[in-house]
Amino acid sequence: MTPEERFERIETALYGLVDAQRLGQQSLATLTESIARYADSADARMRRLEENLDGLIRAITAEHTNGKQ
Repeated sequence: MTPEERFERIETALYGLVDAQRLGQQSLATLTESIARYADSADARMRRLEENLDGLIRAITAEHTNGKQ
């Protein structure tokens, strides 16, 4: 094998590695974006649960006191 052939093989392998790394970075960016959307959705659900729980506590408290102050 000539030095030129060796360099060509090395260059081809390096291009393959660069492409694989680019694909991995894209996959990681997509995963990170999905996780961020999931976390935002979870925060919204938690706020709704807290609001509903607060309303339920107020209703139970009002029922328990029978309007007494």
